[in-house]
Amino acid sequence: MDERSSVRPVQDTRRPAYGWGRILVGVFAVFGATVLIPALTALVRSPGEAPAIWAFNLLGGGLYVLLAVCVAHNGRRMRNIGWMCLGALATMAVLIGVLTMTSPSPTPADLNASVWAHWGRSRWYLPAILPVVAAAWMWMSDPRRIVANAERITELSDSLSESFTEKARAVQESRGLKSSRTNDANGA
Repeated sequence: MDERSSVRPVQDTRRPAYGWGRILVGVFAVFGATVLIPALTALVRSPGEAPAIWAFNLLGGGLYVLLAVCVAHNGRRMRNIGWMCLGALATMAVLIGVLTMTSPSPTPADLNASVWAHWGRSRWYLPAILPVVAAAWMWMSDPRRIVANAERITELSDSLSESFTEKARAVQESRGLKSSRTNDANGA
């Protein structure tokens, strides 16, 4: 007979995410595809024309798609991967944005072809805004933070109910003492 313990299947009882989370997943996935597909096409059609810039765009598009998966999945490991994606995307946005804003008109390796050039002006500044939105969403929807806040609220609620209960008992006892004194005074 096998001495190994039997493995129980684990069921995820959490409810599926609706609302803003799904909208963000869709926005990240669509934006990732709009960055990824042109970069891949440019690298395949003309690999000698600014390959570093198109490789950055390819990397960024892949990171946005991965970020969409990480936001959709609420596990601890996927959150860590999501935070790494956000760090890489924010770094690319800042570095390329600063380089294109501070350098003279012909930027090195023609960075103007990058999605992050001039803080993403060609894409309605989404490359600079989306990592901030994603970071805010991931921080706000972090299960560990939500549980910690819920525990604090429960502790506060318990302590308040205990203090109200103690005060109510004290008031009842003082009323009981006053009524017994009044009865003793009237009976004498």
